[in-house]
Formats: sequence, structure tokens, C-alpha cells
Amino acid sequence: MNNDIQSALAVLYQRQITSRDQLLTEALRVALTKKAVRGNETTSELFSIMKQKTEETLGFFPADRNDFRDIYDALKEIDLSEFTKSIYENDRSGEVITPTLLTQYIQKRITALAPETVLITDAERHLNGLTELVAACPGKVTLTTQLHPFEILLRLLFEGNSAVDVRFISIYSALPKTSQSHDYIFCLPAFGGRVGAEANAFLTQDYDGVALENLLGLMTSTGTMDFITPAKLTFASGGYEKLRRQIADTRNVESLYILPDGTFRPWTAIKTYLLSITGQETAAVSIGELKVKKDALAPYHPKAIPTKKFRVHGDWRIELLLSEDDRNIARFKKSDTPKVKLGEVAEVFRGKSILKKDAVPGEIAVLNIGNIENGVIDYEGLDTIAEDERKIKRYELQDGDVILSCRGTAIKSALFRKQEGITIASANIIVIRSKGQILPAFIQMFLDSPTGQVMVKSFQRGVTIMNINHTDIMELEIPLLPLDRQRKLTEFYEVELTHYRQTVAQAEQRLQEQKNKLYDEMI
Repeated sequence: MNNDIQSALAVLYQRQITSRDQLLTEALRVALTKKAVRGNETTSELFSIMKQKTEETLGFFPADRNDFRDIYDALKEIDLSEFTKSIYENDRSGEVITPTLLTQYIQKRITALAPETVLITDAERHLNGLTELVAACPGKVTLTTQLHPFEILLRLLFEGNSAVDVRFISIYSALPKTSQSHDYIFCLPAFGGRVGAEANAFLTQDYDGVALENLLGLMTSTGTMDFITPAKLTFASGGYEKLRRQIADTRNVESLYILPDGTFRPWTAIKTYLLSITGQETAAVSIGELKVKKDALAPYHPKAIPTKKFRVHGDWRIELLLSEDDRNIARFKKSDTPKVKLGEVAEVFRGKSILKKDAVPGEIAVLNIGNIENGVIDYEGLDTIAEDERKIKRYELQDGDVILSCRGTAIKSALFRKQEGITIASANIIVIRSKGQILPAFIQMFLDSPTGQVMVKSFQRGVTIMNINHTDIMELEIPLLPLDRQRKLTEFYEVELTHYRQTVAQAEQRLQEQKNKLYDEMI
């Protein structure tokens, strides 16, 4: 943040104008007023012009005429785009600002494609390089926003550029039937929100899914769309599965790349992908990761999958697609063994969130990630809390529950055995409770297998720090063997596991005894 912007902010802060929305409003008020003045107005004249030109669109000015003169003088020479970026880019609750490296990557895409018509949605998210993005477009550019202050901002930024059309439109609701089609579309949608009354009009209820479905209809027959998507689009069932099928049936996936960890911090740490869709025929789909190389984003050792082969996949989990050469994954996919989704044969739920201030020692034992090591639960090391049993009943663990970590840096699983008193799972734990078709020990054995580990990782919504949603794990496919076969396999597994643990324990004991003898001889 440069000194001029810091000085201007200080003037606003002194007048209790502190929130990002208030700061942007007053910056816009100054910009609109500046357009209407000659430059030699008195304070009273300036105040009168401001009220006439801005209060209908921006609301009443929250201070007196002398305050406005000070604010006007502090802001009139400030770059409006830079000022806006400075108040939003470090605000967790503000609008997501696309990092420069990503806008530069998109700029190169636009330059290479040379589209005649371009649509950039929620354009306020791309202030880091929006001017350069627009300049890279050889034809008409449409910028959309659903936020009134940003509509004013965009119109001011591109005033006089006849190639730019600013539209006050939401991509998260039904679009007008007369909406124009575009040769290229770039979209970073809102993450996490859900649509309201119009939910039944779309395949999904989430903002990102609704935006993607809307924009598919705005692509020309040979157009291209670059869409930033959260991980759930690649594997979630229901509406997202239908959306993937619609894309596969009516368009072609050009590429699917995992974006670098932390791309959109501090706003979100979820795993995100750059999905590129085209109306043109493609021989192969490029999948992999985008990494920073020589101060630019570039695909890192991408893998080409024939389009016909890609289309048969029910989901687009890159981790599994990249692991197809792995012998275990290949065997699992090609095996004739019946498979079933975990959610069809088990109840799956997440443990209870416990705040530190509420963690008063009591009678309720709490199982956390730290209590699991090498598939074994340390029951003696469980923390306890004091809580009304009625409030924690739904989280109480039962004998035979399978425990799976959903946070942290490593995937841990174990089989819970009933203890005295009540034990519950923490929010960092996913509980899998078999309905009877699959033995709990078989589920845990599969989760602990190399194939199971890769498949669980493919559901991660985080990157460096694991973040797995329990509803996603319900989509995990697991072999459905006859119960007697499951029993034989798990019994053999338990025997060998017990033998391994005993051998390790004996070896550790012998080592400690020998070390003690050596220590004694040193004295």
C-alpha cells in the first residue's frame, strides 16, 4: 500500500469511515464528484455538487461539508483501482481478489485464443490485472457484477472504452433468455453460498454449480470457458454428477488443473481447480497441476487422457486419473469384484466441535486424531469434557465404529472398541458405522490399504492441510465381498497385525534393555 493511499485512509478513519464498503462508497463519491467540478469550487459549492451527483446512487454523505472537503482533497488524485484493491485484498471477509499470477495466465489464454467476444463475470474479483485482461481482448468485452458499488467502479474504470460493456447481472440466478453468447468466458464464482427460491431451477443449489450451469448456456458453439471450481465439482454426486454429465455430453473438457496451494488465501484455503471447457472437438483432456515456474503459472508434467476415455469416468478426481498407471488403482478399477458406495452401506457422520473454552474435564471421553497411531487407539490418553449427555448422544461412539481422520497432514483410521462410560468423536474425526453388509474391520482394512489411501486423498478439499467432508466420503467406493470372505480376510489381517505389533514391542523392549546395560557400563 503506497503512502498516498495510507494518508487518504487515515483521513477517512478519523471520521469513523472504516469498513471496506464505506471506504469504497466514499472513494466512488469523490470520483463521481470530481467528474462534475471545474476545480475552483468553494467548500459549500463542492458539497452541493456532491449531494446532487452522488446521493441518489450512493446514499447520504455521513459527515459535514468540511469533512467532505478534506476527504475529497485526500482522494481526488488517488488511483481508484489501486485504492479498492488495497482495502479488499487483506480483508478476509471481503471480495476475493484473483492473484496476479492467475490473471496473467488467463491473459495469455485470451491472447492465444483471440476471441471476438469475451465475458468476465464478477469482474471486481480480478482487479489485479483487469485492465490488462481487457487490453488482451481483440473484440468486445462484457464485465458483470452483482454489486452496485462495483458497477459504478467498473463504469468509471472503463469510461470511454467503447469495447467494454458493464452489466449489473447476477450469475447465481436465472439469466435473461436474451443473454448474448460469448467466444470466451472467465469465471471465479462465489464459494460456499447456496441459492434460495430458485434452487429447483438448477441442477445444484450451490453458487459455483449454478454459475457454471448458467455460463454453459452463454458459450458459443466453438467457445471456451475457464472456470475456477472447488474440489467438490470433480467428485460430488447428485446435481454435480448431472452437471459433469451435461458438460461431457454437450461440450468437451479441454483441461483440468489443480491450482497451487494457497492461491486464494486469506479468503479460502480449499482445494481449487482451473476447469477449461470448449465447444470444439478435442482428442485428449490435459490433467495435472499448475505450478509457479519462472514467476508464471504453467502446467507441471500434465497427463493427456483420450477424450473418449475421460468421458466414461463418473467423476473427475485428478488424483485417481493420475494414478491410473499405479498397479493397485488399475486393478481396483478393472476388477470384476462388486463395488458399493460407502454411504449405501454405512452411516457416516462427523464428530462434535469442541471449543477450548468449553473443554472442562468431566465424564465424557473425547477421541481425537492424536489418539490414533498406526491403526491403534490410545484409550488411556483420551481427553474428557463435562457435558450434558443428551447434547452429545448423537456423537457417542459404538463398538465397531470405524474412525477416519478428516483434518491434519496424514490419513489415520482405526476400529473403535467400546469402553467404560461414554466416548465421543471430535470434529476432526469422521465416524463410519456399518449397516451390516460390510464388516467394520473390512472397512478399516480397506481404508488402510494403498488403494484406499489414494482414494481417500482424492476427496481432499484442502491441499497441504487435509480437509475431508464426511458427505464426500460417502461417495467412496469399497469392494462388496461376501461376508464369509470378508471375515476370513479380516481375521487373517488381525492375526498378522497382532503378530507385527508383538514383534515390534519385543524388539523395542530388547533394544531398551541393551541400551540400559550399555548405560550402566558407562558409569
